[in-house]
Order: sequence, then structure tokens, then C-alpha cells
Amino acid sequence: MRSKVTASLILVIVVAIVAGVINYQGLIAKNTKLVPKLGLDLRGGVRIVLEGQDTESAKATNDAINAAVSVIDKRVNALGVSEAVVVREGANSKRIMVELPGWEDPERAKQLIGKTALLEFKTEDGKVVVNGSNLKTAQLIFSQAQESLGEPQISFELDAAGTTAFAAATQANIGKKITIYLDSQVLMSPTVEVAITDGKGVISGGFTAEQASNDALLLKSGSLPVKLVTLSEEVVGPSLGSVFVHRSALAAVIAFLLVVIWMFLMYRYLGLVSGIALVVYADILMATYLVLHATLSLPAIGGAILSIGMAVDANCIIFERIREELGMKKTVKSAIGAGFSRAFRAVFDSNLTVLVGTVFLFYFGSGTVRGFAVTLALGVLASMFTAVFASHMLVDLLLTPGIAKNSRKFLG
Repeated sequence: MRSKVTASLILVIVVAIVAGVINYQGLIAKNTKLVPKLGLDLRGGVRIVLEGQDTESAKATNDAINAAVSVIDKRVNALGVSEAVVVREGANSKRIMVELPGWEDPERAKQLIGKTALLEFKTEDGKVVVNGSNLKTAQLIFSQAQESLGEPQISFELDAAGTTAFAAATQANIGKKITIYLDSQVLMSPTVEVAITDGKGVISGGFTAEQASNDALLLKSGSLPVKLVTLSEEVVGPSLGSVFVHRSALAAVIAFLLVVIWMFLMYRYLGLVSGIALVVYADILMATYLVLHATLSLPAIGGAILSIGMAVDANCIIFERIREELGMKKTVKSAIGAGFSRAFRAVFDSNLTVLVGTVFLFYFGSGTVRGFAVTLALGVLASMFTAVFASHMLVDLLLTPGIAKNSRKFLG
């Protein structure tokens, strides 16, 4: 029996040490691979929620919304926004949530994210020669000027199919105009002088440098397959995010200390065991977040704090079962063994129920709800290890002859 307790103790110590090293690397040494990812509400930035709408030309189907998510993701990546989030709110929802950490300009974000950016080249009779799907690349350039920076322009190159179609169209329309539209607005309407066979060209439409840069980014990322409207926008300043971090950390510490004090008053030595198990639990939980690169947001922190309650609840169930066994005049040692055995099913069932709930929250919920679900699920799994395994091992370790003879001193 003693060898089994020793082996269990070694396992818990090893797990706690490994978790502690991970936490040190991520929280103190600032190892770039383990630094915690903070959500928008903690870092500051812009959050925009868009919704697909049906039009005569395009329906907001499931595939169209998924394609829109992909296009927006390309646009956000092209902007160079680190750790941006582009997710669909729910499996069958028409809503898309975009989070841009560090941004403070929601208007520019909406222009770059929600604009359809449909490029079309049309002949005088209205025939579409090529469109944005034929673009291979687009970028900002400046026209040649002798003494200053020239006019901002957009250079483009077409793919093979677009090059062939454009060559045929320019050959057939020499002396006529081919008008270039972006979202049905005329950018320019030049007269074709010679056939363009290399698929390359320049669009100049009185752009500012920012407009040309934005439009080039949109064209390069592709047009949205469905109309999107803005449902909500939110700006969180970095200073407010810092306040949230400190308040959340303070709330977690206060909650932890109050729980430990209450458990000691209720269960004496077993309450101390619960406190030690909670420290191990917090150590493991934080390390798990860092390793999995889970995003820490206010809802996620709420899920973590709630999981502390789940861990304490499991200990309360176990300790009450031990009390019942002691009330039946059993020895402390036998009461502990029977108490853990009787409580396991109830603890397992309650935690399993919560885990099932988190699966549904993650599948059907939005980004913030998903963060809550992930942290709660990880917390429940960690609490199962500490409440059932680590607590049992620590209680067995405290079964010295002096304590074992005094059940009131042991349990209160």
C-alpha cells in the first residue's frame, strides 16, 4: 500500500513540476512559443459581426458563408494583423465574427472586411470580359514622375484564362472603350489602342495611396461571394483590457483563498488537502492553456473560475461520503477508501454532464461562448485528476497513526 502511495505521489509531483516549468516559461520567461494568447477584450482591438444576406444575384447559402469566411481570412492575413480571429458564429449561422487585436479604427476595418470587391472589365455593349476571379495578383504602384512621387495606381496580372480572354477582347475592341468597375462603380474607362496579350495592366482612377493600397489588397484576396451587412462593431482600448486582466486575476485569487479557508473550516485536515489539490489543479490548468495556445478572454476566465467551483464541489462530495462512513463507526482508513469509492460515480457523472454541455456550447456557440466552453472543459478534466486522484493520494499520505486514531481531528 505504501509503495502505491509513493508511486502516486511521484506522479503528482512530476506532473506539477512539468506544469510549473511550462508556466514559468510562458508567464515569466516570456517564451514566445508559450506566451498566453489574450482575447480581444483583454488586449484591445476591434470586433465586428457581419451577417450574410440573400440578394437576387447571390444567396447566403452555407457554402457561400464558408467561402466568405475564407475570403475575409485572406484579407485579414494580408493586413498583417497578428492573432486575428475570423469565425462563423455557429455551425449553420449566417453570421461571421471578426476580431482584430490592436486595431482602433472600425471604419477602415469595415471597408476592408465587408466590401464585396467585385472587379469587372466590360465592353461598351456591357459584356463582361474578365472579372476578379481571373486576377493572379494586384499591388500598389506609383506612376513615373520626374521630381516627386507619382500618382497611386493598381497594377494587376491576370491568370492564363483571363489573359486569353483579355487579349481577344482588346483585339476586337481597338478604338473602343473597356470600362473597369469595382462593385459597380467606374474606376476608369480607357480607349483600347493596341491588343494587350501579356495579361498585365494598370488601373488609375484618382486614388489616394491608402485607397489604392486597400483596393489592391481586396482584389488580391478575392471578392466576397455574398452580400454582408454589419450587425455590430465594438472597440476595446488596450488600457481597458489591462484593467480587465488585473481585476480578473484579483477575483481569481480572492475566490481561491476564500474557498481554501472555507474548506479548512468545514473539513479540517481534509480541507487542507483540498487546498493543496487546488494549487496543483491551477498549475496544471494554466499549463494546459499555454501548451494548447488557448485564447484567454473574459468568458474564458469565467469558465476557468467556474471550473474551480467544480473541483471544490467534487471534493465536497467525496468528504461528505467519508463523513457518512465515519458515522457508521468505521476506521478512518476504511472510511476514506469507502468514501472515495462511493463518491466516484457521482463526481464522474456530474463532470461528464458538464463536458457534454461544453461540447454543445462549442459546436453551436459564437467565438466568446466557445472560449468559455473550452476553458470550462479543460478545467473539468483537470479537476477530475486533482479531486479524485491527487486528493486521494494526499489523504493516504496523511494517514499517520496519530491522525488515523482521531477522526474528528482529521475531518472536523
